[in-house]
Amino acid sequence: MFSGVTLRNVQGSRAYDWAMRLSTALYSLYALGHDVIGFYHDAQHDPASWAHADFGLIVATLARASQWMFVALLGLLPLIRHRPVAKSEGMLPRLAALMTVLIPPLCILLPRAPANLAFNLAAVFVGLTASVLAVMTLSFLGRSFSVMPEARRLVTAGPYGFVRHPLYLFELLGVIGILLQVRSLSGVALLAVIAALQVARARWEEGVLTGAIPEYAAYRERVPFLLPRQPLGLFALLRDDASARRRCGLVMSSAFGLVALVMVAMLSLTG
Repeated sequence: MFSGVTLRNVQGSRAYDWAMRLSTALYSLYALGHDVIGFYHDAQHDPASWAHADFGLIVATLARASQWMFVALLGLLPLIRHRPVAKSEGMLPRLAALMTVLIPPLCILLPRAPANLAFNLAAVFVGLTASVLAVMTLSFLGRSFSVMPEARRLVTAGPYGFVRHPLYLFELLGVIGILLQVRSLSGVALLAVIAALQVARARWEEGVLTGAIPEYAAYRERVPFLLPRQPLGLFALLRDDASARRRCGLVMSSAFGLVALVMVAMLSLTG
């Protein structure tokens, strides 16, 4: 059995830090690869749709490609992030954070509800919005990205001036986009569990940040926790913040470029 001091020494070591980085990266990249391969197999079963791609197929592919961008960033950012200056104590905060990474992919495995145009259009809009905003948020967070409740540096620019945990908010929005296509009690139960874990994860993270970064207390008083005081405040952010507009535009243009590449590849592979 490790003593408390020995466990803290292990968790503070470079080897432990890299083990956590690699496990998170490999899981995210595995999920990405699994979804890309599944998408390719689906296209092979219906090559005629790709030969005459309509607007609905293009929009759906755009939403899926934006999700790939987000998952790819989740896989790559842990490899280049800063080492933490402080971490949460105990295993419970770490387990809760790990579950918030592991549970959302289960939503994809739930049985899909019968096709419904209104719900599918809503799912595309919500999913695409969540993915674009999450990628934009990650661009502001950069090397301070973390899965576990840890402190690296204080980020207050962009969406972090809107709410204190915008990435968690947009992750929940992305799960809602998936569940709009599921529409089941099991899906609602998973969403409730994910939301509860995200709130607990954010609270533990704030405890670490408050102890490690003196400026965090004032930031915490100024900016709301997870839900914005003004729901349309993000549009004001994009209106007033040139950096946010540039980043959002770059994400959206990259998504359109990626979907064009995917469609060309699918047409050649299924043709």
